[in-house]
Amino acid sequence: MAAPILDDHELNSGVWKKIVAFLEQELAERRGYNDAQTLTEVETAIVRGEIKHIKKMLRLPEAGKPLEKPAVNRTRF
Repeated sequence: MAAPILDDHELNSGVWKKIVAFLEQELAERRGYNDAQTLTEVETAIVRGEIKHIKKMLRLPEAGKPLEKPAVNRTRF
């Protein structure tokens, strides 16, 4: 199992909370740009890439944690 990228102390720090607030604001702005009717296909692709990267950064708290195994239905029909 990989070690988490950020530990509990870091995730509860004021710095991380400021980073999250900044990233959420950036995400909202990019979503607004993406909804604009005046973007070319290339500009739209760029904005979508930025949105994807911001979402990845916001998932840092989950990075390195093991994935939950899906429940297996062992009922036979």
